Amino acid sequence: MICPTCHAEISDDALFCSSCGTKIEPVGAAASAAVCPQCGAELAPGALFCSHCGASVAPAGVPAAVPMADDAAQAAAALWGDGQGATPTRRALVCPSCGAPVSPTDPYCPACGVRLLGSRAGSPQSAPSAQPSADTTMVDIAREAVAPADPRLRSGSTGPMPRVAVPAPSAAPSHDDGEKSRRNVGKTVGIVVGIIAVAALAGGGLWYALDAQRQQDEATQQAEQATQALHSVTIAVAAEGWNTDEGASRLPVRVVGTNSTGEAVDETQYVTTAGTGLMLRQGSYQLSVAGSPIAADGTIYTVPDTVLDITVATDNPGDAVDVTSQGSFTLTPIDALEVTDDQILAAAQLAAADTADGHADADALRAAAVQRREDAAAAQQEQQEQEQESYDSRHVVADSYEFYMPSYWDGRVTVQVDGDHVSVCSAKYPDLELFNVTVQRGTTQAVGDVGYACLGDVALGDGTYASVWARRWGWLIGYAYMTNSTDPNDYYTMDEAEEIVDLQTGGNVTYESIRDEMVANDGNSDLVFVTDDYLYACIVESLQPLE
Repeated sequence: MICPTCHAEISDDALFCSSCGTKIEPVGAAASAAVCPQCGAELAPGALFCSHCGASVAPAGVPAAVPMADDAAQAAAALWGDGQGATPTRRALVCPSCGAPVSPTDPYCPACGVRLLGSRAGSPQSAPSAQPSADTTMVDIAREAVAPADPRLRSGSTGPMPRVAVPAPSAAPSHDDGEKSRRNVGKTVGIVVGIIAVAALAGGGLWYALDAQRQQDEATQQAEQATQALHSVTIAVAAEGWNTDEGASRLPVRVVGTNSTGEAVDETQYVTTAGTGLMLRQGSYQLSVAGSPIAADGTIYTVPDTVLDITVATDNPGDAVDVTSQGSFTLTPIDALEVTDDQILAAAQLAAADTADGHADADALRAAAVQRREDAAAAQQEQQEQEQESYDSRHVVADSYEFYMPSYWDGRVTVQVDGDHVSVCSAKYPDLELFNVTVQRGTTQAVGDVGYACLGDVALGDGTYASVWARRWGWLIGYAYMTNSTDPNDYYTMDEAEEIVDLQTGGNVTYESIRDEMVANDGNSDLVFVTDDYLYACIVESLQPLE
């Protein structure tokens, strides 16, 4: 016979499958077989318990058998011995429930369907650890036997074991096993899917946490890089003659402030004529000039008291900062003759403290500054000598008086002194006299005319006076031009006219302006008298009697 559930081969008279425990309906069973009121499974004729769910199906008035642990233990002792240290002897295997013979490989009793405590299909793990014999199959009396133990099962009893109806084990397949199996599979799949989903969520959360940590680490690293990065800062600087590309020392700039890490900063850095050279971290600073640079020619500069407030706030480590719009440092050269030794020394020491690439030669610049001052002193001395010589050349001394000519005439006039008579003429045109000085007793009685006149008298003492006379060359030459004079003595070149009028007026009026005004005003021109004003201020007022 074949089991309808597991398709195992069983004996023709078996009531239960010896492999899966399924109840086997006898051939020709009545259609109206009894069923379990609890689970609906068919019941064997005369059964007191459902072989599927184990529910009691005893008729009214018949007490249901209640399994007792001690009876089950006594049944086990009858089968295996008392277990008091003696090695059990192998006996014939029978169902502890109904007494029917069983095979060592039967997981269920083929007579009553009770589950047997043995490994299926003779598995080597079937023997309980408490039993030393590997080929002895133990029956789980305490857990599987549900019928009361018969007195014949006690130790020393003999006789056949009565059949006891016991509920079928819950693990035995039934008609609903397939559906339950499918539900179990569905549950398993759901659990697996849930586990996968949870794992995915956990993995996503882990990834998110790791990514957030990575981003935080990157942000921290970037922030640290931003605070530690040095930025090139450009400022505005102006100083005449100062050029670091030509060998001048760089401008020492004092930097005072606090960087973004809270560190106080007080240091000196050096700046080129382009305003570059400062390297600062994020922070707020005050910039001021620490001292004078030295130009390539040795020029020393005044130190301005300007203070620039700047802020370096960029987060990009590679950014340069331009603060030229926030103010500038303007340095003024100190006159070489006014530079002191202390100023030169201080500037040279600052230049020597600049040891960065491209620094200037501080010793050479100091020597240049000293040489510049010496050259200036020598030039001043030479100039003074020249001025004195020029001054002396302008100093005219007669027998009883002296006067000084204006520097405007330097090198352009000649002076002739004869006693108390002095004549000053154009060096370029000796025939053209600018003025002359004569001495007489008393003041001049005749003042002359429009062409030749006395400009003033100076008392020399003892009743004598020095009188200054001059020809008004602008009017004389202009009148000859306007009247078209044919007298050869009235003929003068334009250059002669321009030169003599320029000397007599100190360059304030030109001959052409006088001529044109005379032509326009019928021979009259107020410009003619500019000569009088200039000669009076330069000669008459400077004339002094000799002591």
